Amino acid sequence: MPSDPIFVAKTFFAHWSENRLDEALSMLADDVLYDNVPFPDIVGRDNVRNFHETFGIGTTFKVDWQVTHLAAAGNVVPNERLDIFRHRDGGEISLPVMGTLTVVDGEITVWRDYFDPADFERQLAGIQG
Repeated sequence: MPSDPIFVAKTFFAHWSENRLDEALSMLADDVLYDNVPFPDIVGRDNVRNFHETFGIGTTFKVDWQVTHLAAAGNVVPNERLDIFRHRDGGEISLPVMGTLTVVDGEITVWRDYFDPADFERQLAGIQG
């Protein structure tokens, strides 16, 4: 796998948007730190997988992560996105996200996202009725 941090980040987000979750998750280091601010840290690829599966990513929700800005400072890739979660029964959540990926030897070792959880919860409640 190429180790260029920007290439890794673009590929990672494209896999999510194409519902190729196994391929996206395989890009994470075994001991990845997933810091989904403001929630508790999740450590380990299998735990990250479980978190997303429990929420229904790939089944109940399909995601379209639209990257609007991406840069690299060494092996850290700051990124600004609009994450759109489309529910299988209709409705969607549209969430502005700012994050970083740390890439070491072609693997993502740290995945950190910042977003407004109140906005997310409000939109989720609207879908769930």
